[in-house]
Amino acid sequence: MVKKYINKGFIQQLDGSYAVIIHPVNGYLDPEQLETIWRLSKQYGGAKLTVTQAIMIFGIKPEDFDKIAEELEKVRLPLADIGPVVRNVKVCSCEHCKRVIRDVTPLAAQINQCLAGLATPKKFKIAVNGCPNSCVEAQLNDLGIIAVKDGYWIYVGGKGGRQPQLGTRLDVVIKEEYLIDTVKRIVNGYIKVAQNERLAEVINRMGLLPFLKIALAWNSEGIKTCMGARYCKNGVGDVHAIAEHIVSSGNLQGNITISGCGNACAMDKEQITMLLF
Repeated sequence: MVKKYINKGFIQQLDGSYAVIIHPVNGYLDPEQLETIWRLSKQYGGAKLTVTQAIMIFGIKPEDFDKIAEELEKVRLPLADIGPVVRNVKVCSCEHCKRVIRDVTPLAAQINQCLAGLATPKKFKIAVNGCPNSCVEAQLNDLGIIAVKDGYWIYVGGKGGRQPQLGTRLDVVIKEEYLIDTVKRIVNGYIKVAQNERLAEVINRMGLLPFLKIALAWNSEGIKTCMGARYCKNGVGDVHAIAEHIVSSGNLQGNITISGCGNACAMDKEQITMLLF
């Protein structure tokens, strides 16, 4: 394997040759891209559509990697991210669907740009759906997103394979302005606690709520919070907004604990200040 293509695009096949895996942005192809795929598949050995909205072209040798990558780049066809990384985001065809609640293709493209290819303990799959019909199976991905009337449902910990597991939906509807940050927090939380395991195994090992507290609570720059109203149905105050304001003001002195309700989930005896709503 050519070193620069590790976890990027090319994967060895049973006969020793390689296939290139192409992941069109949001699963859409224009005529120029289709023509390039047709020409390469005819030249090398056929093509196959995958369940992750990718295209595989077979019969490729390592000495052809650079040439193929250059041809694909000319028509804006990215090589798929493979291996233990955040995989390319899978999204439904909501631009054209009469059942759609919201067009989520820009959202999927934004998540892909932010996170695709990020190294993770195991592969991390994300699916984005424009309505609860969940055509791209939000519940069977590490992180699933479904557009609903007031925002988004978030599912965590799903997977397929030999021991499939449905993801669990968060208790609250996530507002659009917080969605990208939420996705980043969940991915980073997974990276922080995973022990060579998928997110489903992390949640099975430590429990959903302990994982969410690590991923979604604020715990940096001298400030510790609970999950707050953005992520907890019991939350009254937006503790993240308060933490952001304190940090941006530059007036933090000592350590601060902020809880979003009287349950005081963020309470820590070692910290000297606690704010309650």
